[in-house]
Amino acid sequence: MENERTKFTDGLYLCFKIQSLFLLIAFQLPVCSQHYCDYKYDHVWILGDMDIDTVSNDEFGGCEIDFNTSPPSFNLHPKSVGVTFQNSSMSSKDGELIFYSNGCSVFNRVDVIMENGDSLNTGEIYELNCPGGGYGGFQNMISIPDSYHDSIYYVFHITLQFNSKPNPITFVQSQSLSYTKININANEGYGSVIEKNVSIISDTNLITTPLTAVKHANGLDWWLITPDRWSNSYNIILLNESGPAFIKKQFIGIGTDPLAEGGQGKFSPVGDHFAWYHPLNGLFLFDFDREHGVLSDFEHIEIPPRDFIIGGCEFSPNGRYVYLNNDTSLYQVDLLANDIQNSLTHIGDYDGFGDPLPTSFFFMERTPEGKIIMNVLNGSQYLHLIHNPDLKGLSCNFEQHSIQLPTTNNFTIPHFPNYRLGSIFDPFCDSISVYATNPIANSEFSIMPNPASDVLNVLIGELSDPADLVICDMHGREWVRQRVQQGDNVVNLDLHSGMYVCMVYNGGGLVYSGKVVVVR
Repeated sequence: MENERTKFTDGLYLCFKIQSLFLLIAFQLPVCSQHYCDYKYDHVWILGDMDIDTVSNDEFGGCEIDFNTSPPSFNLHPKSVGVTFQNSSMSSKDGELIFYSNGCSVFNRVDVIMENGDSLNTGEIYELNCPGGGYGGFQNMISIPDSYHDSIYYVFHITLQFNSKPNPITFVQSQSLSYTKININANEGYGSVIEKNVSIISDTNLITTPLTAVKHANGLDWWLITPDRWSNSYNIILLNESGPAFIKKQFIGIGTDPLAEGGQGKFSPVGDHFAWYHPLNGLFLFDFDREHGVLSDFEHIEIPPRDFIIGGCEFSPNGRYVYLNNDTSLYQVDLLANDIQNSLTHIGDYDGFGDPLPTSFFFMERTPEGKIIMNVLNGSQYLHLIHNPDLKGLSCNFEQHSIQLPTTNNFTIPHFPNYRLGSIFDPFCDSISVYATNPIANSEFSIMPNPASDVLNVLIGELSDPADLVICDMHGREWVRQRVQQGDNVVNLDLHSGMYVCMVYNGGGLVYSGKVVVVR
């Protein structure tokens, strides 16, 4: 009887510790966090050219990708302007399109220039390309919702100007990084631009690309980052309750090639890494401190050289892999490898398909459904797709020209940060749970006990070869790696209290995964 009472008391105490752990985490969360896992700000992508013929379907008109359906739908979206290089789309929290921009103007949900939404990025480049053709540049526009006011949105954009110096190395250079502020509830719900072209940084040293963003550690504010052309410096901007402000210029790593302005830069899904790739640079990889906005631990990964003007990069949804491409080749690196350089894997080469122009490789963007879309370098109705980007090597299933749009697209695709990233204290949002975006459930895989303390018993079903068991925290940091086999496996734990992801890799891919809570 005493033993039974002790077991009951111990069990009750364990439940209390678990409940206390989750309450401790929950009370550190921002108030808005209860809904952010369902935010759909990135669920409608506006693409394509202007519609010349508004009566019948126009092969060269506008289109959209709508991720509110499963699978996503590819629809006609007639509009009066082209959406080319500077390209931003914004949906509401519920996934309804509310505005988009081609860098020249801001258009509302009914495809009309928003009140006071004309004349973005005014100057020489504007006069050459706008309003209908679309502003120039590569990944130099991004839209961010204000976490403190549901009706307020910011569009950040880099304004360009011609270089007037004799014999310049580049004929176009940055003029400023600016923001435009939108009240989406104004003008009877059609939105109004309430501030426009407000300069944050006035600097011709910006390389003009990439411009990207990630949530602050508090889950409310945002960090934005864009590099310089002539040095190894990175401009850090903070968007908080007071609005956007330049914080600092951080010098780290090696200097960029001044012609590497057509590359992509991305934060990992949980914001702990920043990657920037251009064929002239190779891959620049950093750790990122979301609390203080600091880059650290620079690594330079050499990619087979290619003298070309653009290069794309994207993280897998689980944050483990970075994909890199020039115009003809796609590669993958594994951030969990002991030697990231040696993990470089060639995924595929351009297959020569034309539409009728070559559909060679351009930029990449992660989708809300956990795939990666790659655009092409010419006007085309086709997009490439990485079906399973969380899997290693060729198991990622890269399929060229697998998506056919209803109209011809113009070169690029909108760029989105991870809107579903919460504070660093919040482990509950599966969409940001690194290595567990799409957990593989299987009756032949079990973790006991769960919650666990010092020892974990892992039952593994059929395996072709000995496998690797990896345990990571919710920020993607690896804590345990152990060789395992089919059947029962004992894993010793030396972990802090919290939630972790237990994964089994076999035959080059993820075969089992599940979550485990550790209580000390």
